[in-house]
Order: sequence, then structure tokens, then C-alpha cells
Amino acid sequence: PLTGLRGLVLGCGDMVAEYRMFVDPRLQFAHIDAHDISPASVERARQVTDEQGLSVEYFVSDINRLELPAETYDLVICFYAYHHFTEVDAIAHQINRTLRPNGLFFTIDYVGERQQQFSDDQMFFANQFLKLLPPRYRRELDGRERQQAQRIPVEFFSPDEAIRSDDILAAIDQNMRVVRQYNWAGLLMPLLEGLGFNVSTSASDIDMLRFLFEVDQALVKSGRIGPNFTMTMAGKKSV
Repeated sequence: PLTGLRGLVLGCGDMVAEYRMFVDPRLQFAHIDAHDISPASVERARQVTDEQGLSVEYFVSDINRLELPAETYDLVICFYAYHHFTEVDAIAHQINRTLRPNGLFFTIDYVGERQQQFSDDQMFFANQFLKLLPPRYRRELDGRERQQAQRIPVEFFSPDEAIRSDDILAAIDQNMRVVRQYNWAGLLMPLLEGLGFNVSTSASDIDMLRFLFEVDQALVKSGRIGPNFTMTMAGKKSV
């Protein structure tokens, strides 16, 4: 096991997902810091990690204005929070600065169009595949059959929702060294948003999902459409 590690969480929320990164016995953390702009979230997070017997030092911080110490952390994580930040480039620079030479940054997040206003290409493919779905997969919560994929109106989102989400991948690539990356959901999100409850765990439904994931990957990897989500691991880039 690696011992004496230092961890950092940016936009920690309630830490329900994040704390799991720090409890693997092969990675033994001597110190963990966590930041979030919401005092209420920090208090909920403290409860979660206390129950898990995990010692975390919490800070109420605006991540956009955070200055991180140089070469301090072995692992920096940011789950489903980066898309709320406005200073995506400066934050990526700060993360790279604070990573130790062999440190890693890990994020899972929305990286699609701002405020989930899917691109015309994404909407085109979503509508083409929606026509191919059997009616039982197109059933809305109110029982009606969806006829067309639609963007959620901007006014339904908070002002900081996906405010510069489409700049995140470029910011990471420019400021850090991408080690591993999986980008997806350019087709899947506009196609299946709000319809997932129609899909069961039956063999036929799983086969259909596998097929849609393969098509999604082909479209994203070809550059025909952009992704809506990323799972990215990046290391420190020498400057």
C-alpha cells in the first residue's frame, strides 16, 4: 500500500460519492482537504465522513478564487462540480500546480453544451434514433409517447448550471497531462433523458443499451458529435 498520501476534493457536496476514493486500503491517506461553497453541504459532508471514520478538514470556499499550494496533493478529485465553475482554465492551472510530481487528478462531469442546450448535431442524431425506438421505450412519465427529442429550456436551470461546461475538456488538456479519458453521452443524453425508467434489466433491454452505447462511442470518437460527459484522469504537466 501507498502511505502518507494527501487528498483534495473540490466542490465536495455531501461527499457521498467522493469519500469512497479515500477508503481503499491500498491508498492510505494521511490528510484530506475538501472545499465547497455551501456551508450546508459541508455540514452534510462532515456527517458522512465522520460516520465512515474518515478524517477530513473542510473549508467553505469559492473554488473560482481558490489558490492552492504548490506540489501538495497526491490525488485531487472533482465529481459533478466542475461544470458549476466559471474559471475553468484557472482552476485547471491551480490543480496542476498543486499536484505532486506523481499525483493524479480525477473527474467525472458534464462537459457538453452550456446549460444543456444540446448541439444541432446531437439533436439530429437523437431524433433519428428516437424514431427507431419501439413505443414502449418512448413513454413519458405522464404516459404520452415522445415524438421528438427536446432541449430543456434555459430558464429551468440555475444561473451556474453548466456555465462553461464546454470549455472543461480543453482546460484540462491544456493544463494537465491526460492519462486516461472516456467521453460519452453525446447521443445518449438527448435521446434517453427522462426515458430511462422504461428500460429494464432484461437481456433484450441490455442488448439495446449496449448497441446505443456503441453507436454513441462511434459518433463521439469520430468527432461527429461532442460528448456530454467525461471520466478523465490526468497527471501533472511540467510547465
